[in-house]
Amino acid sequence: AARRGRGPLVAAVVAAVVFAVAACVLAVLLAGQEDDDRALREAAGHFAEALVTYDHDDPDAHRREVMERATGSFAGEYDAAFEEGLGELITSLAATSTGTVEDIFVTDVDQGQALAIVVLDVVTRSEAGDRTLNDVYMRLTMVRVDDRWLVDDVVDLTFGQGGLNPGVTGDTTTTTSTTAESAPPSVP
Repeated sequence: AARRGRGPLVAAVVAAVVFAVAACVLAVLLAGQEDDDRALREAAGHFAEALVTYDHDDPDAHRREVMERATGSFAGEYDAAFEEGLGELITSLAATSTGTVEDIFVTDVDQGQALAIVVLDVVTRSEAGDRTLNDVYMRLTMVRVDDRWLVDDVVDLTFGQGGLNPGVTGDTTTTTSTTAESAPPSVP
């Protein structure tokens, strides 16, 4: 009779152990996903700030910061734009700009790639005038390269605010869109 009473007890213990192991595996998987999500958000936020933050006293620091956070193809596009006049524009206008991330939205990671929408406030000061842009939206295509998240594409989604155009002051209704395939981003 003692043996018959153990059967349900053993089954309950086995079920509890299986449930505990499954819960631990799920917790480990979720923790890994949260870490990856956090790293993705941080990389997107740092890149977006770097893209719109510069100082005319050292435009090359801005350039290095952007290129360190971009893939080879996007870094090449941005470097070409910098050489073709972006760096000169920052210097000639005695421009400084600071971006502050307000929010970041990310998609699920799929095959080492994800999209991030970064919302920033940007304050620019230059000889052409001062300008504040609130709620600048940027879509970043993020790719994982050697355990780092890098930016492969940038699209300015700031509809109706004038986007990220250098030297523009006051209100404007110009919409800009920038991709790695078409043209590198301009600087506010």
